Amino acid sequence: MEKRGGMQAVLARLRGEIGRKWLLMLLVLLVSALAGCAAGKKWNYLPATRGEERSIYVIAHGWHAGIALSNEDLGSELGFVREYLRPGRYYEFGWGEADFYQADKVTPTIFLKAVFWRNPSVMHVFSMPAAPPEQYRGGDVVELKLSEAGLKHLKDKLRTSFQFDAGQRPYPLKAGPHGEDRFFKAEGYYLITNTCNTWTAKVLESGGVPMDTVFTLRSASVMRQVKKAREEYRRLRPFGPAEPPSASSTRIDRRSEPFQAMVSPAHL
Repeated sequence: MEKRGGMQAVLARLRGEIGRKWLLMLLVLLVSALAGCAAGKKWNYLPATRGEERSIYVIAHGWHAGIALSNEDLGSELGFVREYLRPGRYYEFGWGEADFYQADKVTPTIFLKAVFWRNPSVMHVFSMPAAPPEQYRGGDVVELKLSEAGLKHLKDKLRTSFQFDAGQRPYPLKAGPHGEDRFFKAEGYYLITNTCNTWTAKVLESGGVPMDTVFTLRSASVMRQVKKAREEYRRLRPFGPAEPPSASSTRIDRRSEPFQAMVSPAHL
């Protein structure tokens, strides 16, 4: 699934096809995303005890950041995704522009349309056989702790990103060859001012994480903020410092190695 990456190659093709003027406009839009910060934002729904803590993961894939929940935490809000995917230990959720996200090959036309037009969106769900730090070893993965109330709000927000029919069933679209991932029709329109990373910031904010939801257009902005939020959470934790990880929690599951290549695509 890495074939959707390689934005440098896409930009190289664009340079020859659309000229310097359009590239300059594109770069101005992208550079504007650098302003993302969560100044003045505060944690909400902090857990009262360690027993209330629930882990979620934020994962950077090039231009995009997704959110992963454990199978046990899907609940009634998101449990419907199991019907469309092979069983997994964790499920990663992402939102993005419909054509770009589902494209087997990103063409200059698809890229420019995603940047300059108002476009339909899709949800992407990826079923993982391992926990995110193992699935994406060496990648940019951040674990955040939410309270039960915060996780409930976050799952409600995730659910509202899917389109449902009158019977409350989603609209499944393109699927991975081995049932590891699937796209679904989504709510909302993709714009350069409302990117996949803006969506990620809004979902995290719904769970109580301090996030800027206006200028967070790049995955780097998302990851910078969640790392800062993680440190702030550790400072605010009302029940003392976290316990050191056990050997079992840091052990690499070698059984997951055949699945390491099946990662979510880097996308806008």
